[in-house]
Amino acid sequence: MTVEIAAVFFIVGCALYLFATEKLPVDVTALAILVTVMAVPILFHSDWLLERGVDLESAFPSVSESLSGLSSTATVTVLCMFILSGGIQRSGLIHVLGKRLFPLVGNSEIRQIIGIGIMVGLFSGFINNTAAVAIAIPLVLDMARRSNLPAARVLMPVSFFAMLGGTLTLIGTSTNILASAILAEDPRVGRELNMFEFAHLGLIVLGVGVLYFLTIGRWLLPSSDARPLHHGEEESFVIELSVPADSPLIGKTLQEAKFEAHAGAEVMKLTRGEQTWIKRARTTPIESRDVIMASATVRQIMDLIKEYHVDVLSDFGDTRKARRDGQLVPILLRNRELFNGRTARAVDFWKRYQARLIGLSTNAVRSRRLASEKLHVGEVALIEISQKALQRLNRNSDVVVLDEYEDDFNRKRMIIAAGIVAGVVLLATLTPMPIVLTAIAGVIAMVATGCISKRDMYADVSWDVIFLLAGVIPLGIAMAKSGAADWLASLMVVHVADWHPVFILLGLYAITTLLTEIVSNNASAVILIPVALSVAELLGLSPLPLALAVMFAASTSFLSPVGYQTNTMIYGTGVLRFTDFIRVGGPLNIILMIVTCLGLYWLWPMNV
Repeated sequence: MTVEIAAVFFIVGCALYLFATEKLPVDVTALAILVTVMAVPILFHSDWLLERGVDLESAFPSVSESLSGLSSTATVTVLCMFILSGGIQRSGLIHVLGKRLFPLVGNSEIRQIIGIGIMVGLFSGFINNTAAVAIAIPLVLDMARRSNLPAARVLMPVSFFAMLGGTLTLIGTSTNILASAILAEDPRVGRELNMFEFAHLGLIVLGVGVLYFLTIGRWLLPSSDARPLHHGEEESFVIELSVPADSPLIGKTLQEAKFEAHAGAEVMKLTRGEQTWIKRARTTPIESRDVIMASATVRQIMDLIKEYHVDVLSDFGDTRKARRDGQLVPILLRNRELFNGRTARAVDFWKRYQARLIGLSTNAVRSRRLASEKLHVGEVALIEISQKALQRLNRNSDVVVLDEYEDDFNRKRMIIAAGIVAGVVLLATLTPMPIVLTAIAGVIAMVATGCISKRDMYADVSWDVIFLLAGVIPLGIAMAKSGAADWLASLMVVHVADWHPVFILLGLYAITTLLTEIVSNNASAVILIPVALSVAELLGLSPLPLALAVMFAASTSFLSPVGYQTNTMIYGTGVLRFTDFIRVGGPLNIILMIVTCLGLYWLWPMNV
């Protein structure tokens, strides 16, 4: 191993550690990678090193190459697809189609699974799968409530089908677009993937997923929810109650006043200034301005606001009270840039949404006071909001409203938005125009026709993904220029030289699946696609099937709720356990690994 290769592997190791531990946000880690690979050849360029055969300048990307991630066709295309997906979501098209589809499935669990697969799976091939899941969550929760089924049994297929649907087209996931850009820049392939080049294998994968959930997976799905969640009515939220000076509770203990019996809320702790009681919360005499942290359902909270001798605090302050003229609505937090560990006060729900934050789901609270509780993607919060503001919130991509309301979406805008996305796909498929060109034109058309506003256009972009791409692309360039990918491939070839091509595909798929659970799907693709190409070159195999094995594996890793954002979203509802993912996703991963690799072997020529 040369010094240049060792330097690249050191940076890769640091990146993997930061991605896995999340000591820094993933986008900040990606920018740190970008700065590092850009700085190394500048800081360590010296005649002394050159005399000893160490040429870091030629092993690392130049300044312009390091910044190429920002202008890469993959980055620009993904950015445009976020905006196009936002336009489709805001038009209400998928929401309306979902509401019309799900009544057709009735109370049959089998028909519900097929319905989820059709809607979420197929739409995820053409819009951002996170948006598809965000829209589907309230629909399937309502379906579970009406069918008297555990919500966990319908939520898990939603996330898994979204990932499987992403394998249908080039624009199905950011991983596909990134892989296409890597292949185009590598001389061993030298071209981008076509829009539907691997759609036949994607349909097989999606079909296998549907069959899995109709057979084996159906029996592995959770038989009950981790905790009750019935369309917002039985969901419990942690709230804070302030004791006013004229309250009859003063001087009594909560136990003496039979607080829990009358209010219906479960007392969690009592706070007075810097003092907090947990075990003695019910037996400590109450004083004015004490704060009671309690767990209650939506109905119980409504009763507390209107009738009981305490003030329900909003926005987690000591003076702002919940009002009586608002509507209580549970929401799912989904904007990773906004809900990335900031407190409720920092987010300021009133300024952003004209809503007051009342409570958080019971599995989300860890702090002494809710004011210091940090918010994260996938958590459920309870807000108080007017009907007019709620209509606006239904169109906001920051959150998902977990309740069913009549929509007033513009039907004309639905048709225009659908036509624009269809035009983007068809022009890229039927003409020589690259997808990046048609996607940019589609964004212009979305804004020009009023399908999306300038403010919403930027709000719909997951900027952490954009900066992640910008940072990991130069790392891939360093892997190739330094020879690190070739060196890693040569080590692998020593052990797999006599293997059948199918087993080589299986090995790459398995490694990618496990790496994706540690780092992001995009990062694992950047690291392993160059290795796959080098393995193909050393063994005289066609590079495309090996690269596709990595791409498919990176997009379909189901083993944990942290491996993919859609898994995080459904896990955040609180009805799923961490172990549910490996129990249901583990067998599916093994089945798909075999099916995908056999499909690659049969559908693509393996020899050069």
